[in-house]
Amino acid sequence: MQLYRSVRLLVRWPFSAMPTRGLFDLLSGDDLCAKLEHDFQRVSDDPSDAFAAFDFVVTAWHLFEWHFPGDFAKRNEVCARHPILRVCEHLAVGAKHFEPTDPKLDSVQASHRDAFWAKGTWAPGVWAKGFWKDDLVVELKGSAKDALGDRLTMLQIAGLIMDFWRGPGGCP
Repeated sequence: MQLYRSVRLLVRWPFSAMPTRGLFDLLSGDDLCAKLEHDFQRVSDDPSDAFAAFDFVVTAWHLFEWHFPGDFAKRNEVCARHPILRVCEHLAVGAKHFEPTDPKLDSVQASHRDAFWAKGTWAPGVWAKGFWKDDLVVELKGSAKDALGDRLTMLQIAGLIMDFWRGPGGCP
């Protein structure tokens, strides 16, 4: 029992190693920009990877929230000038809750996989990635549809979001 108390004092039980700011190496907006570049590369390498797509839109939207903390008027102003950000918000928030529950999320009509074969028809590695059509597609509605068209693939969405962050969004 004495050894347990000694060890407990050394390791600060319960464990509280997480810093009060950031997570691991993600400590600033520049770090989130680097993570977004990493996630974009994953989407670019495999545009049909739903996990990469999820990571990308969630990172992109949270970077936006971090960039304008609590300044909803500024966020709305920027989103009005860059409709792809409303699509990003709708996908990120809708995905993490499995459905959008906020009525202001009005950019996405539906999302689906547009593939030649159903997922899982072939064993992994039988065909080279990209040999058969396999796109993640987002059908748009409202002002997003007016500005961006009826539908975009995830790769197109990711490219438009990166154009924002590499330009007016201010990522290094």
